[in-house]
Amino acid sequence: MNASHALETFESWRQPLLGLAYRITGSRVEAEDIVQEACLKWLDADWQEIRVPRAWLMKVTTRLALDYLKSARVQRMSYVGPWLPEPYLVDESTPAEELELDESISMALLYLLDQLSPTERASFILHDLFQYRFDEIGDILERSESSCRKLASRARIKLGRNVEKVPQSRDEHLQFLVAFSEAVKQGETAELVSLLKEDAVFISDGGGKAIAARKVVQGADLITRFFMKAVRPAFTADAAEDVRIEIAWFNGAPGMLIYQSGLPVSAYQFEVEQNQIRGIYVLRNPDKLAIFEGR
Repeated sequence: MNASHALETFESWRQPLLGLAYRITGSRVEAEDIVQEACLKWLDADWQEIRVPRAWLMKVTTRLALDYLKSARVQRMSYVGPWLPEPYLVDESTPAEELELDESISMALLYLLDQLSPTERASFILHDLFQYRFDEIGDILERSESSCRKLASRARIKLGRNVEKVPQSRDEHLQFLVAFSEAVKQGETAELVSLLKEDAVFISDGGGKAIAARKVVQGADLITRFFMKAVRPAFTADAAEDVRIEIAWFNGAPGMLIYQSGLPVSAYQFEVEQNQIRGIYVLRNPDKLAIFEGR
C-alpha cells in the first residue's frame, strides 16, 4: 500500500468515523478534529502490520473520542444550565426526498447518552448503533468481552428505551412540528397540552450566553404555561420585527429555526413518540447556533 492508496482507504471511512466520533463526543467540531488526528496517525502507521484497516481506524477514533470526552465531562460540570449537543447538519446537496429520520443522532438520544459513563457510552454506540460484536468492542476499549457486554447492558437500562424504533415517518414528524408551532402562535393552550405526552420534557441550552430555562421543565401543563408566557412572543412576531421561522433538517430530523435580525437565536428539535411529543430540545447558546448563520 502506498501513500495515495492509504489516503483513499481513509477517505472511504471518513464519514463513518465522523459519525462515531460525533455520537461519542456530541460535538461536530471536535469530531472533525478527532477524525483528522486519526487520519494523521493512519498515514504515519505501518500499513503492513494492519490487517483490517476499518478495525484499526475505528479503534483509534474511539480512543481519541473517549480521551476528549473524559476532559469534556469535567468542563460540563461548570456549564450553565442543561447541556445539549452541537447541531449535526446533513450535506446541503442531499435532496429533501432522500432525508430519513435517524434517531441515533437525535438531540434526545445524545442528551441521554451524556448521562452515561464514557465506556458505557462507547460500548452502547459501538454495539447497538454500529453493530460491533462484543469481542471487537473489547479490543477497542481494551476490556474483556463480558465487561463490554455488561457496560452496554447498563447503558440500555439507564437509557430505558429502544433507540432503534422510530415510530413516525418524516412527514408525520414534520406535521407535529407545524401543529406545535401553530398552537403556540394562536395561543391554543388545550391544543398544545394535547400534543404533549403527560410526562414530556422541555430542555433548553443557553450556556449562560442567552436567556434559557436553567432547569429541565417536565410535564405537559408546565411546558404549556412556560411556552405561552415566555416563548410565544417569538412565534407571534411579524416581519416588521425582523423575525422569521424556518424548517431545517438537523440531527436526523426536521427542526425549527428562529432568526432575529438575520441571526439564528433558537433551534428546536422535537422527539415524537406514539403520536405525541415526548421531548422538546432547544439550542439557544449562540456558539452552537453559529452553524445556522447564512442559511
